Amino acid sequence: MEENAQLYITDRGFKALVKGLLKERRVYGTVRKDGFPAFKEISGAEEIELIQTPTHLSAKEFLFPQREVLLKFDIKDNTHEAVVEARDQAIIGLHPCDIRAIGLMDMVFSYGAEDVNYLARRGRTILIGSDCVPDRYCFCKSLGNTEVDSGFDIFLHRLKAGFIVRTGSKAGADLIRKFAGPRRPPPGALKELEESGRKRENSFTATLEALPEALPGIYAGSDESPVWERIGGICYGCGSCNNVCPTCYCFDVKDEVRANLDEGERVRTWDGCTLDDFAKVSGGHDFRKTRAARLRHRFNRKFRYLSGRFDSLFCVGCGRCSRACLVRINIAEVTNELIRESYKK
Repeated sequence: MEENAQLYITDRGFKALVKGLLKERRVYGTVRKDGFPAFKEISGAEEIELIQTPTHLSAKEFLFPQREVLLKFDIKDNTHEAVVEARDQAIIGLHPCDIRAIGLMDMVFSYGAEDVNYLARRGRTILIGSDCVPDRYCFCKSLGNTEVDSGFDIFLHRLKAGFIVRTGSKAGADLIRKFAGPRRPPPGALKELEESGRKRENSFTATLEALPEALPGIYAGSDESPVWERIGGICYGCGSCNNVCPTCYCFDVKDEVRANLDEGERVRTWDGCTLDDFAKVSGGHDFRKTRAARLRHRFNRKFRYLSGRFDSLFCVGCGRCSRACLVRINIAEVTNELIRESYKK
């Protein structure tokens, strides 16, 4: 079976694929939790629902856990042991923007000194994508992320009956052949796929008013914009945007010593640039004292600062930060304000 070949599987074939994966690895998939789309660990194929609207939380936590032990140490014996926890797993229901985000995280954790914890987990993970339908916060079309041609093992395109399947790796192709009973698409299937793609492309309501390649320059000229003070004045500094973002990767590392004062663990936990303590250093000095400064930093991280190092923006247009914001700061609307300001200069 060739990689990226377009094949067809039935609904029964999809369930067989999930059941086969469950025999071999831990499986996470999209479900409805309290009425909202979410990723969770599943134990049966009947739990999966390939929800086309975005999940509120990304799948980042399955590759980069919110809390993980990096090292165990014994002070009394003066010994230590590195901890790398990774097991075979699969993530089902990733939308194109999520797959793009994981590709960016792969670059980050491979850059310079490789992060062995992330890469061990990533190397044992099967990524299975599925089609999406945008809501009012999604603007991935403006960033060119409505479709992906790589970065996944399997991609499922939902039809009225069954799925068109693309495989992006040998592992994905082997799994489809092993469990799902693939065959050639039936008459009309590819036409149905094209029509659903056109419908999706025409359903976006949130857009950016500049091309992606113009955004780093626009942000570079926005340091003194009044936009930052305005949104900084309403921001709670809660860090919700950092937590839901699929490409925020900042972390803190702490040593936690047990009550016996003999043993302990070095622990990595998520951190966020919008949090009050993030830029504080010894002596109580703070490089970004105001919420306006912290928001400006975060937005520049998405659209400017990393573009030179990785040749890519670090916003994928998923809209999760806008969707989760308690005071309705909308990243697309803020960016459009900055774009309009740049036109006036």
